[in-house]
Amino acid sequence: MNKIMMCKSILISIFTLVITTASFNISAEEHDASKLQSLLQQMSSIKARFVQHSFDGKGGLLQTLEGELMAKAPGKFRWKTEPPYEQLMVTNGETLWLYDEDLEQVTVQPLDKRVEATPALLLTGELEQINQAYEVFAEQLQEEWQFVLLPKTPDALFDRLRLEFDDNQSLKRMIIKDEIGQKTILSFSKVAHNMKLSDSSFNFVPPEGVDIISQGDMGMQ
Repeated sequence: MNKIMMCKSILISIFTLVITTASFNISAEEHDASKLQSLLQQMSSIKARFVQHSFDGKGGLLQTLEGELMAKAPGKFRWKTEPPYEQLMVTNGETLWLYDEDLEQVTVQPLDKRVEATPALLLTGELEQINQAYEVFAEQLQEEWQFVLLPKTPDALFDRLRLEFDDNQSLKRMIIKDEIGQKTILSFSKVAHNMKLSDSSFNFVPPEGVDIISQGDMGMQ
């Protein structure tokens, strides 16, 4: 998997995490993970503007992207970046489309639902599974909450994920660090939760004439 696709897979995993809901029996020993889950449970959908800054291992700026995202439980996601790096990534929870308008190309593949490949899907299971896959550390700064997730498996897509919520319990920032020290910071604005988002926003029909590249077990779409 190339670096761009890996980054996009990480984003899919994370936003699946953000908009996944479930109910658990909470024990005292699972306080940090259960507090994170209690915040995520409140978001059945999210729509926001974003600015993404990517840095190399020495802190040098690699790229800045802006755009809009929409996500809806369970597992639906739409991520659109604006010129000069315009791309669209959409999944309906089963199929993932990546459309590059400049290249007139669409990549189509199944959304990998294995918990090893998409760690966020653990949040659709038992709270015990979260603790098996991640070390979760929470910190409260006045009314704001911050969480650090450290994957326990060596083949995870990221080394460290930091989620920051504001005093309205709204997600305001994500910080992702990979195995070679590169860092991606996502800052959100105009965040709206629990809106009614049409399922049609999470499907994609390739424009006529574009090249379609099918990966995995997908046939031509």
